[in-house]
Amino acid sequence: MGAMRRTLALLGVLAVAATVIQAQASEDAQRRTRHRIERAGTGTTRFVIAAAGDIACQSAPYGSGSPANCQYDDTARLIDGADLARVLPLGDNQYDVGAFAAYMSYFDPTWGRAKPNLAPAPGNHEYANDPSSRPRGYFRYFGDAVKGPDGLGYYSYDVGACPADPCWHLISLNSELCFAAGGCGPAADPSDPGPGNRMHAWLAQDLADHPDSDYPCTLAYWHHPRFSFSTGSGATSTVGPLWRLLHAARADVVLNGHSHNYQRWRPMDPNGDLDRDRGIREFVVGTGGASHYALPSGTRPDNLVAAQADAFGVLKLTLKADRYRWRWVSAAGQPAFDDASEHAVRCVRATP
Repeated sequence: MGAMRRTLALLGVLAVAATVIQAQASEDAQRRTRHRIERAGTGTTRFVIAAAGDIACQSAPYGSGSPANCQYDDTARLIDGADLARVLPLGDNQYDVGAFAAYMSYFDPTWGRAKPNLAPAPGNHEYANDPSSRPRGYFRYFGDAVKGPDGLGYYSYDVGACPADPCWHLISLNSELCFAAGGCGPAADPSDPGPGNRMHAWLAQDLADHPDSDYPCTLAYWHHPRFSFSTGSGATSTVGPLWRLLHAARADVVLNGHSHNYQRWRPMDPNGDLDRDRGIREFVVGTGGASHYALPSGTRPDNLVAAQADAFGVLKLTLKADRYRWRWVSAAGQPAFDDASEHAVRCVRATP
């Protein structure tokens, strides 16, 4: 009789446990479903991201009396709201040396309102223009997630239901490492790689782990542009090895800052030649609010489609399952400028 009571009691415990497990599984499934819906806004067919670099001055915003400098509070209003899946600060996010105190005083009350949604890259000012140093203020403000797997400030993540549709693979790189000893190509001595060589090896592996067959759309971003038409902080050939890896892997978009203006380039190969079928489309968006660098006078490069150096603002990209759209958005009080895709552009495929 005692054995029967123990058996019945055990069966009762098992039944309760099964009910709890089933309820927890249902709750977890609902949580996952809610998360996907929230990230997608009105559905899971598209995601919108925003990007700009060269952002917060080491002073309070200047206001309407000086519209060409320190207007980062106005650009911050462009990233408010719940319609953005990610916001990408493209480096030189806080002037002059990226100190933590400056981040807290100037960046945090403005762009920092969107901090849970920020996925940044560092710039040369985060390093105080010394690539042998560490961006301590940047790492302290944004936390361990932006340090990446090697603690050097590069990382990747997915936007969407990867590897299902829609799925975009995003890669944040640290172009300041390209100016450290060894550059950011393959290591001359594999037994003694520099920090940029380690980033190059990591990028090659990350692209191999996210092949075009499973991740058809890839976007990479960092601070220094490979191609730029600017009177200040122009083209940077040092980052060429990153372009070569991305082009070979059929990446689609590269976003940069550093040049304090806006530029959109036709799809190009690593040499800057037009490559309509497999080229990378580069956007330079150094318009986060710090200052402007004028465009040079004279003839523009053939592959430069659109450019302006008068308005602060952000680039918004709409990411779909196998294509994307872009739209420039000027901040309030800034000159109007129109650059938007007429239709969605297909992502590059390894096998057309």
